[in-house]
Amino acid sequence: MEWENLTSPEFAKGVKQARGVCVLPLGVLEKHGEHLPLGTDLFQARHITSEAARRERAVVFPWYYFTQIHEAKHYPGAVALPGDTMYRLLLDTCAEISRNGLRKIILFNAHGGNNHFLPYFCQMALERERDYTLFYPQGGGDPGLEKRIKEVSKDPYDGHAGEGETSNMLVIAPELVRLKADIPSRGVPHTGIGHLPNVYNGISWYGMQPFHYRGKASLGRAEKGKLYLENDIRYLVQVIRAVKRDSSVARYTREFFRKTRH
Repeated sequence: MEWENLTSPEFAKGVKQARGVCVLPLGVLEKHGEHLPLGTDLFQARHITSEAARRERAVVFPWYYFTQIHEAKHYPGAVALPGDTMYRLLLDTCAEISRNGLRKIILFNAHGGNNHFLPYFCQMALERERDYTLFYPQGGGDPGLEKRIKEVSKDPYDGHAGEGETSNMLVIAPELVRLKADIPSRGVPHTGIGHLPNVYNGISWYGMQPFHYRGKASLGRAEKGKLYLENDIRYLVQVIRAVKRDSSVARYTREFFRKTRH
């Protein structure tokens, strides 16, 4: 069900099998410590979405990496497009997905730097009426797996290229993990602008993680990665099934725009 691997006739059949649902895996190109590849978020997003689509049919869009990453462009390899270009590209991509018959689009995000951008993108869908609906999963999991994850997770400040992502990459692409290159001291968070009481600024992340690394990669294990990934896959399967059944979002949206016209 991976878009680029289908022939044109297979794609048409896939749209029907997916009942018009497309999963758009969102990542980015950015530094992940000294030990993980720039495309770590992409690998995770695509692995989770492809595995979920095998269990619950949905068309999976190709690797998508033009998202928000300005906070990492001081390191080699980051690709940070201007905000208006980034927004317009995602908007036009969704329009093309819809034109191909996939009117329910799940934005599956594997990059923390999109946590403000994607809700804004969804809010702006109310700017004008469109022929598709967006669904942005924001996390969940299997209670049993969540309990086991708490038991095996040992990283006190895991957040970027630490125990979690290193474990995941040891499952997805172990040949790309270079643990010998890890510099542990760089994963320890700094105070940054923590003296400001619960105040956000675009430089907040850099202030805390100037090396673009937060966590302890040495705690990464493939066994943990299998557990973390399985939890995410099960959650996405639930989302795909729920989106297939849903008719409320489109109905409320039509009602909303009917009222705005009058």
